Amino acid sequence: MSEVKNRKSSTNGDRSKNRQLQRKKVMRNRLIALIIICVAVVALIVLGVCKLTGIFDKMPENSTLAVGSDGKVVYQEVTSFGEDFYNKNELKSFVKDAIKEYNDKNGNKIKLDTVKVKGDVAYAKTTYASVKDYSKFTGIELSSGKMKQIKKNYDFDDAFVSVKDGKKGATAKAVDITSQSKLKVLVIKENVTVQVDGTICYVSDADTEMVDESTVTISQPDGNEDATQLTYIIYK
Repeated sequence: MSEVKNRKSSTNGDRSKNRQLQRKKVMRNRLIALIIICVAVVALIVLGVCKLTGIFDKMPENSTLAVGSDGKVVYQEVTSFGEDFYNKNELKSFVKDAIKEYNDKNGNKIKLDTVKVKGDVAYAKTTYASVKDYSKFTGIELSSGKMKQIKKNYDFDDAFVSVKDGKKGATAKAVDITSQSKLKVLVIKENVTVQVDGTICYVSDADTEMVDESTVTISQPDGNEDATQLTYIIYK
């Protein structure tokens, strides 16, 4: 009888130990799962903050202006930065204050996506509700629309070339270009890389260089950023 009791006691003891081990294993697994969840949440928060602050934004080599199909303008400005004139905080405050002043008068038409300084280069990415807002805020001439609309305000007195597969081609006559009413036109007076939402068919020949079928860089041969001229970009 004593042997049977001892066996039962030993079996009960083993079962108790097993239950304790199982409970500890479950608690450990729950703790690991909780840690993983916490790490994932923190990672998502960090990624969200980085995205909002533009840490992951790739800085272009030159200032770039993009006009979307919705009419919005995204401008990525790249300029030299020297703390002899202002520091990073002053730069950010200046940009934010200028945008706030405009939005207070005109509604929320401009959004500052990113402003940062890397070495001796300052970078700002800004989204404008329309071409009109960009032109009004910056004072730079910029117009966009269908050919029928644009040719009412511009005489297309320029030397044009055709564009195919993102490369300049033969000389094109303004009268032949303006007769194509379905084409879209962007007119700008600024030294900048321009990206349109479509395929470029014609472009002003002077001071332009094709990057690809939807992108063209406007720059002066002598590098004078203060010198500008009207440039036409015609696309479909």
